[in-house]
Amino acid sequence: VKYMRVFEELTKNIIIHPEQGYAFYYYHNGEEVKKENGKEGLEKSNDINFNSNFRLASVTKQFIAFGIVRLINHGLISYETTIKELYPELPDYFNKIMIKNLLNHTSGIYNYEDIPHENDDPQIQDEDIIPFLKTTAGTYFEPGTKYRYSNTAYVLLGLIITKISRVSLGEFYKIIFKEARMSNSIVNYEGITNISNRAYGHLLNEDGQLYVKDQYWTSATIGDGGIYSSINDLKRWCLFLSQTKEFKDMKIPNYVGENEYNEYGLGIRIIKVNDREIFYHCGDTIGTNTLLLWSKELDLCLIFLTNLGNIDTSIMKDNLISILK
Repeated sequence: VKYMRVFEELTKNIIIHPEQGYAFYYYHNGEEVKKENGKEGLEKSNDINFNSNFRLASVTKQFIAFGIVRLINHGLISYETTIKELYPELPDYFNKIMIKNLLNHTSGIYNYEDIPHENDDPQIQDEDIIPFLKTTAGTYFEPGTKYRYSNTAYVLLGLIITKISRVSLGEFYKIIFKEARMSNSIVNYEGITNISNRAYGHLLNEDGQLYVKDQYWTSATIGDGGIYSSINDLKRWCLFLSQTKEFKDMKIPNYVGENEYNEYGLGIRIIKVNDREIFYHCGDTIGTNTLLLWSKELDLCLIFLTNLGNIDTSIMKDNLISILK
């Protein structure tokens, strides 16, 4: 595929609104394709650029996994540490759930988004997960026997980082962002944190016009999706992460059931194309969709951040795989 056509090829079967805000970056074998469009907020706000800070949604999970693995490597917890050891007030079935089960989505714990609520209720915070879990009587399945993607697991992992490190997630990740030279990235405490160059989420009204809408009942949690970052910082993250000791552990294969392989490692998805490893994660929340994909073996990086919640970014990943094959 000619590089001048890469954006069109990768967004095939995806409808992009003409005024949609997005930042697109593609690198392969020394060639780059860059594309920006739209506004960070309302019509008089700044144009989207490669320093615009988007909510990463579930792309946040690889940062949380990295933090947990770092604590493990420092001997503060282990993959086999049970959640009951850390939170004795939780039900006894948490004796069967270990850190590794949270990391690779094999814990079976219940989805906090199913908590009964009204649309105008105050936003749920990470700390509210513990009282919710105290009311539960079991899991969807025996921990370790199945894979079921869990936002609750990663909110809980974020709480564990704070509990073990004895600093807030914001302070914890300041250190990691500095190591990775990610000068623009930040952990968002909604309503408190000042996010420079924030790309606010948008939706479409009945007339097809954009309006700002990036918050709802579950938008304030951090562990499952509350980090903000930009194209420029995520490029640095891929280079940094690939060279760390933590990343080697994050590539631990995930086998459940009768040796059934699942592509999810620890906070990242792992696939092979042309016998080369590719790492990626998609993110989806109100008004926002994200994709971060890279491969050192293929000299490849694809980042797509948009502040209009109308795109399934996994389609872009599938399109890329078709091109590579």
